[in-house]
Amino acid sequence: MRNLSDRKCSALASLSAAFLFLAGTVVAQADEVRLNDGSLIRGKINRVSDNLMTVSPSFAKKPIEVKMSEIENFATDDPVYLMMNTDATFFGTVLPGFGDTISISSPLHGISSAGTTDVSYLWRHGEDSPADLRVKKKERHWNFFCEAGLTGKTGTTDSFTGLLGFSADNVGEVDKLNLFARLRYSEVEGKSSEDNFHIGADYNDYKYKPLLWYTRTDNGYDKIQKQNFFSTSAIGLGYRILDLEKDTLDFRLGGAFRYEAYEKDAGIDDVSTLAADVELNNEFRCDFGKIVSKINYSPSLSNPQANYTLFHETYMETAYYADIVGIRFGMYNNYNSIVAKGNKNLDTTVYVKLVFKLK
Repeated sequence: MRNLSDRKCSALASLSAAFLFLAGTVVAQADEVRLNDGSLIRGKINRVSDNLMTVSPSFAKKPIEVKMSEIENFATDDPVYLMMNTDATFFGTVLPGFGDTISISSPLHGISSAGTTDVSYLWRHGEDSPADLRVKKKERHWNFFCEAGLTGKTGTTDSFTGLLGFSADNVGEVDKLNLFARLRYSEVEGKSSEDNFHIGADYNDYKYKPLLWYTRTDNGYDKIQKQNFFSTSAIGLGYRILDLEKDTLDFRLGGAFRYEAYEKDAGIDDVSTLAADVELNNEFRCDFGKIVSKINYSPSLSNPQANYTLFHETYMETAYYADIVGIRFGMYNNYNSIVAKGNKNLDTTVYVKLVFKLK
């Protein structure tokens, strides 16, 4: 009877252990991130890079980013890849740690411990590793884009607006070439309100980052400004002030040559001058797309107070649907200290257009 009773107790204990194991498995189906203030975030850790951890929390639909310096420790439910500041790489499950340390359970290395801030990268199976991303950056490739917009109105007033543009980016590991051409035309009651064409190129070389060198050219015409032809060519040096995976900020300073040929009835002489070229570029990438801002100031070296141009543009572009089409909406301001008789110095344009990514 004792043996039978012992067998029953043993079987019951085994079932209880199995039940607790399964229950623990069900409960632990979420990664955990413990912050320095004691807060706990449950969800899925997507990635760690640039001293930021991207987490899809259980209480929100969109991922959030947390600075690694604000994290005490974290744990994962599934095995992940981890790269340390020393470039040592592990594959395993991150176990709940103590203090500002984590423990990694790896089938190859057993249990290893590391400081939370020692983790420089985290990625999951099937995703690009830091080495893969570096290889992709080294591979030179082209990206092609086409932008278009068209509106028309009849009735009390007749109006028409059309724009068409094309651009191509040739991207390498340390440089980028942008080629562009765009045409804009607007008409209200049979009278043109916008009629201009731009074609040019912009090249940046970041080989000695954060230092860079650049060259650019912008050419075309603007009938409303009574410019039969305009051309600006510049070359100079720059500095990358901010260089994060999703956010960059460049300052550029160089010399330029500006030429503007006006119509005979414009009331002003043609402009031909050496000028300075000062520019600030910012690009912020996020889940829904990117936000781009550009400011350019180009004063004449001979008379900077009376002869200068100032350009600003900010736009937001949505992520491409099916990697084919996105929406770009923004505004730009173009100020020229010298304008044709009857024209204003400042032109402001607000726009919305479709942008197609060509394969």
